[in-house]
Amino acid sequence: MSNLRASVVGTGFIGVVHVDALRRLGIEVVGVVGSTPDRAREKAGLPDPYDSFEAMLEDPRVDVVHLATPNHLHHAQVRAALEAGKHVVCEKPLGLDPRETAELVSLAERSGLVHAVN
Repeated sequence: MSNLRASVVGTGFIGVVHVDALRRLGIEVVGVVGSTPDRAREKAGLPDPYDSFEAMLEDPRVDVVHLATPNHLHHAQVRAALEAGKHVVCEKPLGLDPRETAELVSLAERSGLVHAVN
């Protein structure tokens, strides 16, 4: 796992917890995405922020995206990350309804990026 490089989307309490947990596991966190780059910079100890979610997805260094954002953003963000070829760890819920969740699971299965944890 130490070969993985991650980014964390969301710099609130849970996002900061994810950054800390990844570092404790020896996983490099190459950047974060906050509501704005300036707000992300205000959080002490976080890596440099990306200018946008899209900029993070374009970074070839990122293997896995940790989503610690408000629930209503999960569906679109998971979809975009999978379509960009990134692995995804998403704070629950994955989607707001069974249709959204099923769509994302299907997309992940087709992408070959599924490593389910029960």
